[in-house]
Amino acid sequence: MRRRNDQGFTLIELMITVAIIGILAATAITGYQQYQFRSKRTEAVTNLAAISRAEIAYFGENGVFYGTAPMPAGLPAPTRRVWDALSAAEYAQLGWQPEGAVFYSFDVNDDPADCACPAGPVGATCFTASATGDLDGDGSIAEIAYFHPGAGGNWCPTAMGANPPPVNPQTGSEILHAPTSIPPGPGSDDY
Repeated sequence: MRRRNDQGFTLIELMITVAIIGILAATAITGYQQYQFRSKRTEAVTNLAAISRAEIAYFGENGVFYGTAPMPAGLPAPTRRVWDALSAAEYAQLGWQPEGAVFYSFDVNDDPADCACPAGPVGATCFTASATGDLDGDGSIAEIAYFHPGAGGNWCPTAMGANPPPVNPQTGSEILHAPTSIPPGPGSDDY
């Protein structure tokens, strides 16, 4: 009787191994991309919390909130953008500046024409700070916002999409006083 030589792999064994490695790689890549998006969103949440603290301090000193245009200017991109001199000048009076380049554009809406809260001597008595970005470069813009209502509970919409505060599904109440993702439109997967 001849003994069979068991030192190699059959073609079927190699094909199964390659298929398993492909499935594991596809799962790992998707998970890694989601991890990257969550990590980049942390920038927006952290900066919006800092902007809201600066706005509240500014209101304490000046009796009004400070509205800003979206900075850095231009369309959001999947790469970091430099916080340039124009951006620094827009936020100088507020006393806020991010550390380094950013993935998101930041703005503050306190326009009495947009806001449902009463107008003060110069602006609205509420504000909404927003961060907009396109982390995956697909053209769908993700938005994260911090809604700071006025004394009556009224708020300003986001400057970019005129979005209201999202509703907490458990309580049914609006999410205020905390950075939160605005539910995305169709095609947006980087929120």
